[in-house]
Amino acid sequence: GLDEQQRKNKSPISVPTKVVSRETEGESPEKIPEVTPTKPQPKKGLEALLEEKGLDASDLIGLIEALGSLKKRDQSKEKEEEKAEKKVYKDKEFVFNTNQDVFIYRRGETAGGNYYVRIYDSASQKIHRQSLKTSNNHHAHVLAREIYLEKKDKLKRGVKMNSLTTKELIEYYLERKEKVITDVPHRGITTNSFKVIKQQLTYWERFIISKGHENTKIEKIPPEVGGEFRYWMLNLPKEFYKDTARSNEVINQCITRIKNVYKEIAIKEKFISLDILPAFERLKKERDVKPKRDILEESEYLELTGWMNRSYAREKGITEREVIKRRVFALFFSLHYNLGCRNKEILGLKWKDIGINPMDTEEGKRKNRVFTIDAKNSKTGRGRNIVVADVVSKLDRIKSWYKKIGVVPAPDDFVFINLTETKAGKNIPYEQPAMAKRLKEVMEKSGLGAKLRETGRHINLYGARHFYATARLMRGVSMQDLAMNMGTSTAYIESTYSHLTTLMRSSEITKGQGYGR
Repeated sequence: GLDEQQRKNKSPISVPTKVVSRETEGESPEKIPEVTPTKPQPKKGLEALLEEKGLDASDLIGLIEALGSLKKRDQSKEKEEEKAEKKVYKDKEFVFNTNQDVFIYRRGETAGGNYYVRIYDSASQKIHRQSLKTSNNHHAHVLAREIYLEKKDKLKRGVKMNSLTTKELIEYYLERKEKVITDVPHRGITTNSFKVIKQQLTYWERFIISKGHENTKIEKIPPEVGGEFRYWMLNLPKEFYKDTARSNEVINQCITRIKNVYKEIAIKEKFISLDILPAFERLKKERDVKPKRDILEESEYLELTGWMNRSYAREKGITEREVIKRRVFALFFSLHYNLGCRNKEILGLKWKDIGINPMDTEEGKRKNRVFTIDAKNSKTGRGRNIVVADVVSKLDRIKSWYKKIGVVPAPDDFVFINLTETKAGKNIPYEQPAMAKRLKEVMEKSGLGAKLRETGRHINLYGARHFYATARLMRGVSMQDLAMNMGTSTAYIESTYSHLTTLMRSSEITKGQGYGR
């Protein structure tokens, strides 16, 4: 009846739910498992990477879109380059069927019609292009094959494709050396050293021209040509001092310089490889270490200086300026023989370099002077002092001769200034060639030159230094003191002037000789 009433009222009946325990029904109770909350799993892959970098999906999408734009731009650029290449590489033909590293082509922008070759080396990623200077297709293929074989080998060895002639190599080297010219020796190269280098390399260029390789690239010159140079230079007529042979040492120094050019430029800059370096050979070193310059005997020195004062400066028919030049040269000659310094050093002396020795006696302070060779003026790059006795009167005479042409020396002026009318008073020093020419004139006019030739001797400016060394050693100056005064090493003095030891110690060596049986 209740169910019927509920259906009529259309309202649900709440039926109480009875929980039946299995325990009450005589069954063992069953444990109900506890539900543990699920831990969040760690993020993996791209999601974790984005989170680590502080990015989200929108950032990634933006990046992909940007990369897509770049790729499209690159593809567009490649197409443009391809179009441009087609314009440049007109009538492109591969030289070898199995190799696409080399092909010939005509340049699209020119109307000449000549073929060019293009070679690519994948290992070095270098490209070489060269005009074949022919419009003939067959000839172009032949030339391209020849060039490929030559250039491909260079590319593999890392050698530069564009080479140099000998003249261009020398110019390249001199251009570099000119940048390090300095007034201080051993900090670069001096102006005089640069001139010497230039002269040495001139010999090599002249030799190469004589062999018919003036326009030959350096890698094409046979290496054995280098061995012929020493004999060519040995037999080359001299421009100066023609009555003496060119020494082996001078030739060997020249060879050393040329080898340096090839090592510093040709090999280091990869214009050639080591295997095609010219095979230079030296001449045998001369064993005799006697002075390399002939020198005057003391009596000859006195004879020559006396003649210059008596006759040379009093020759009839010469101008007053020439008289002054001759007088000053006579004083230069005398000072040079008493200083023992190098030619460059005496010509680079200034009046401020001459002073009094504070350790000298009162008499010495009146007559003697200390000559300071500045580091910039020294071959070794080290300054030094040279003490010279009884020299004040000579210095005063130089000043008095200058005064006659209106020149009053200032402390910073050179001691031996050029006295020609266009240069006098401008503090321009004499250079070695001018003094060498004057010495030659003196030797010939005095008659001493002819006398010396009879004994096979030749005197030049540098002989003054050897005369000084010999004279000092003969008077008992120690080799150590002499080396210090001359700005050289004791070893050099010993090896060069050791032959004098016998003469210096003759009394001890011959002691008791000739007596008895």
